[in-house]
Amino acid sequence: MDDIYFYKQSGANDKLRGVVVLVRPDLECDPLDKRNHVGVICEADLDFDNIYVDFKYNVGLFSADALFAFLPEDKIHDNLASLSSAPKTAESLALRRVDVLVRFGGVTENIKAMLTASDHPAIQPLCVEILQNQISRDFSNQYGRD
Repeated sequence: MDDIYFYKQSGANDKLRGVVVLVRPDLECDPLDKRNHVGVICEADLDFDNIYVDFKYNVGLFSADALFAFLPEDKIHDNLASLSSAPKTAESLALRRVDVLVRFGGVTENIKAMLTASDHPAIQPLCVEILQNQISRDFSNQYGRD
């Protein structure tokens, strides 16, 4: 059986619904012109790598490698802790805001956190990752153990 079939059986498509994402700023092909815009996944079909993202006034179709999603909360917090000895900068304050909003908020707060990440490209490696990487990691964690 195909691995992606197992992942689909696990409800992965439903787990993605409601995830806040950022369209990669360096995306080459973007017919909706949504580079660096924040949206919420409203539907996903991993068999065909179709991720439907709801923006305020329209819905766009993207592949998983065209979107950023938040790193796990503990990883963001660890990255923030590693910066704590550095002098306070706009980036460290922005990462602190992202950390608090992601850890203690809901969808609305996650949207605010993702907007903060989109406004501060320097913190993006510390708080977001390509959605495809997240899906692959979740898949290997779920099915990679024998």
